[in-house]
Amino acid sequence: MTADSSSPVVAVTGGGSGIGAGIAAVLAERGWRVVVVDRDRSGAEEVAERIGGAALPADVTGPAAALVDDVVGRYGRLDGLVNNAGVIRRHPLAEPVDADLDGTWAVNVGAIARLSAAALPHLAATQGAVVNLASMAARVPQLGGGIYSASKAAVVALTQQSAVEWGPLGVRVNAVGPGMIRTAMAEAVYADADLHERRRRMVPLGRIGLPEDIGRVVAFLLSPDAGYVTGQHIVVDGGLSDTLVRYIPQP
Repeated sequence: MTADSSSPVVAVTGGGSGIGAGIAAVLAERGWRVVVVDRDRSGAEEVAERIGGAALPADVTGPAAALVDDVVGRYGRLDGLVNNAGVIRRHPLAEPVDADLDGTWAVNVGAIARLSAAALPHLAATQGAVVNLASMAARVPQLGGGIYSASKAAVVALTQQSAVEWGPLGVRVNAVGPGMIRTAMAEAVYADADLHERRRRMVPLGRIGLPEDIGRVVAFLLSPDAGYVTGQHIVVDGGLSDTLVRYIPQP
């Protein structure tokens, strides 16, 4: 589907690589005009050129109103916001590092809250939607991930809170929780054939996910097909987080 001047507009933060790039590509294929927001200028520009979108080099922890105004200035409207940008800083939780705690929370939670609030008037005008990227770690602890799991649980709670508050304005808010997804950042892990196979066997659907798997669910949640869906956290992990029972010894 080709986007034109009447096509809906969506901003995807962290869209210059990985899952964000996969989301941006799927949305562009489905006729959205995509603004690729990423602090990595080259990544944002490469993805934007590839999908026919617009690049916006920006840090999501910067002034939220200015970032949203810049997004709206590209196409004159905003129909969707995908809060995908996130970080994980690994360290044992018993040895907290203040910079890691503050930095993780600022990107994973604070930026979502500020950007969504700044975008709200524009989304209310178009009866648009927000999709926040949480994680299966919101309900399954990420060992060695520091404050990451807690931050993603906060994303789920923030999603539910904003869905309730903004529903009367016609704005829907949902979250998507990726499981094991094969991205360029994770390629060093999956390049190990044995490790890849061991991980693959853990997934009931029998494969490691791709960024496009997340993009398709995001596209659904932004679309009119999800017009009566809000406040939900859809975990997209091939069934992995529900497999505890297979590790329980049986008679």
